[in-house]
Amino acid sequence: MSHGEQSPNLVIEGDNLQVMVSLQSQYNDTVDVVYIDPPYNRGGNDFRYSDARYKDPDADASDAVYITNEDGGRHTKWLNYMAPRLVTIQRLMADHGVVFVSINDIELGRLLMLMDEVFDESNRIGVIAWKGSADNNPSRIAIEHEYIVCYAKSIKKVAKQWTTPNDDVRDALLEQYDAICLETDIYVERKKRWAQLVKANKEAVGRLGNYTELDPVKGPYQSARRVHNPKPGGYRYGVCEDGVVSASDPRAYAMPLNGYRFKPETMERHIQEGRIVFPKNRGQIVQMKDFLVDYRGSLRSVIELDARAGAYRLKNLFGKDFDGFRNAKPVELIEMLVGAAGGKDALVLDCFAGSGTTGEAVLQLNKRDGGSRKFLLIEEGNGEDLYARTLVVPRLRRAIEVDGLPGGFTFLATGKQLDRKAILGLERDKIAALICQTDRSGVRTGIRAISGKQWVIGANQRGEALALVWQGPTNSRVDVESINAAIAEAREIGLSAKLQIYGTTCTVSETSAFTFKQIPDEILLNLNLEDPEEDDDVVSLYGT
Repeated sequence: MSHGEQSPNLVIEGDNLQVMVSLQSQYNDTVDVVYIDPPYNRGGNDFRYSDARYKDPDADASDAVYITNEDGGRHTKWLNYMAPRLVTIQRLMADHGVVFVSINDIELGRLLMLMDEVFDESNRIGVIAWKGSADNNPSRIAIEHEYIVCYAKSIKKVAKQWTTPNDDVRDALLEQYDAICLETDIYVERKKRWAQLVKANKEAVGRLGNYTELDPVKGPYQSARRVHNPKPGGYRYGVCEDGVVSASDPRAYAMPLNGYRFKPETMERHIQEGRIVFPKNRGQIVQMKDFLVDYRGSLRSVIELDARAGAYRLKNLFGKDFDGFRNAKPVELIEMLVGAAGGKDALVLDCFAGSGTTGEAVLQLNKRDGGSRKFLLIEEGNGEDLYARTLVVPRLRRAIEVDGLPGGFTFLATGKQLDRKAILGLERDKIAALICQTDRSGVRTGIRAISGKQWVIGANQRGEALALVWQGPTNSRVDVESINAAIAEAREIGLSAKLQIYGTTCTVSETSAFTFKQIPDEILLNLNLEDPEEDDDVVSLYGT
């Protein structure tokens, strides 16, 4: 089910809590952005709860039932379900990491209290109101929005200013301006036609409708009051068309109350570059030109975006009759959040993957700006419908093919629960997959699995080889012969001669050329199983 060559992008089928615990060895403290769309606890088929799994995450959940609105304990059950998942998400996040959680009014208050406890109230970044629909039904209050709650792991380590990725409205306006320029080179005519265009599309362009002015060289701009110093103590000098002058010069325009925010030489440069707007009256304060071409949107507390765009995208990919997933989030929404909070190399986690919108959003962003973002998607499905393989995988494949998106993904599914006995009972290929899943030299980037070799089973991003000696729990001894053969094989396929070799025992002392890793102890240690004889709350992952 994987797509393309082995990719660090992962689509994982299984219970998200179990999977996240299994990922901790390689992804603890590494995730840059988390977006989740958990159950809203609406009743009906929205939310399945297993009391047995709450008490033991590895229980088979045979008692799981859909929580109805008549269930007197439904809010407690929702909190019981969410709390351990948020705690695990917090562990996976990098110190500068950010998490976004979609929710509606039903559980908003309880979610905020829970996240205040898990992340600390001081790390709350804000709450976004997303207006996604118009409700014309008779009611007391027409509900047209839901919420996106945002927290940091450590707010002091999060960038103080976010900008959203390339703005489609801005780009469309600039294309329209270029068309006007091709039709006429007369500045007065360009200015007139530009003003008419913006006025005619005032509602569609939103806040960009303020870019009504036209510079003959750099094009559309808005006048902004950005020369003022925000508090007392600014620079005090005069400004006129000829440059910076004495504050007492009769040519000088009025000075801001707190002085200018720029040093005189900076203001002089702005004047020479034509960035200063001089009013008709010298008793007024000069302003600056904010050019449309330089516009970068910011993430705002109110977002207006048609919620139906998510369903439209699925119909675009699967056909107009597709109705296989309700309430899919718009790709544009996730692009906005991930693009604002994460860099071009961000690692993005969505452990409620649903239809796979987050995965597509990451790939779309990478195509747009040449980024190398990676995603981790986890989806258990709903009852017997396993969305990970029936929807997420086909959706990503089609999006990659239809839009020419860069990259692929690796599909994994949960295997058996792990303890010492279970690990020692695995076949060689399953042991190899488990090592590639857990070896700590693959932190953040993962281990690239290598098949078809006698010794080498994988390599980390630095090109260091992982090798395995395995003929069962009683006959997997690492000796000089196997070490030399593994080193030679690593060199043949272009990997570093520095080797990590797994086996049950080793008869040779470690050197600079190899490090011995004992099975199952090393695997259990990497999975953070403190009592390997009893603790079996981790599941293995296997590819298909």
